[in-house]
Amino acid sequence: MRTLILAVGLAVGVLVSGLFARDANAITTINILDIGDSGGPIGDGTRFVADPNPTLPATGTGVFQPFLRIGAGNGALVYGHGLELGFNTDAPANDINFDTKDGSNWTRSVLFGELGTISGYYGLSLDANQTSCPTCLNNRITITDMQIYIGSDPALANPEATNTGVNGTGYTGTVFNSSDNGLLGLPPVWTLDSAANGDVSVILQASICDSNGQCGSGHGDLGVLIPQNLLRGSPTDYFVLYTEYSGANDGFEEWRFFDVPTQVPEPSTLLLLGSGLAGLRLWGRKRMRR
Repeated sequence: MRTLILAVGLAVGVLVSGLFARDANAITTINILDIGDSGGPIGDGTRFVADPNPTLPATGTGVFQPFLRIGAGNGALVYGHGLELGFNTDAPANDINFDTKDGSNWTRSVLFGELGTISGYYGLSLDANQTSCPTCLNNRITITDMQIYIGSDPALANPEATNTGVNGTGYTGTVFNSSDNGLLGLPPVWTLDSAANGDVSVILQASICDSNGQCGSGHGDLGVLIPQNLLRGSPTDYFVLYTEYSGANDGFEEWRFFDVPTQVPEPSTLLLLGSGLAGLRLWGRKRMRR
């Protein structure tokens, strides 16, 4: 009898765990196409929000202050039209790793201590650049994967100098397939397409804005909010962001931190983010009460 009870208990346990486990092959599409759009949390708690940041009509790389610029280059030639990929580095050559533009003030190595936090999240902001009108299909781009590497090895500031991995970039594994990737022997500490998240794609309208004439380069379009507990490291460790895109057709895709210690965020941006997160939390509580 005890054996029967134990067997039934194990069967129920497996059934219950199966109901709540996330299918690693599940496909999740998140659409960030307008100012009020938000998506997530996905399996690991990461959220996505529209980031119009349009308080000034200024544009350009110097306004946005990115640490990573990726634009059409070798990736499109090797992997197919509209595909882009790459990661931040201090290496000076153009297209030094895949489609990453030359290391400079706008593409550079980053220390983990440079990341700021907002309401329990590390925040990254993307300024995408696409052709066509702000609401047109040609103005959209899709993030197919993101990976973050954190480590103390100084070589992470310039992995290409090691002349290892895919095309001598220091990156290993199969691009556009997260299951086997690494950077200088390190596995990613966070990845968009993970066992917890499944296969996630983020479709982004690249000219999100709330005022005519204030769209385009120099304004953030997407905010990615990663829970603090998912990223661990020393302030002096290197932080490397690798991203892959499909549907790219023009210009640079640029990343910066939501909250950089040397730059005070605009109050309206913080207010927008704070109210959005509060609304998401309230929505989550209402769903739990039902």
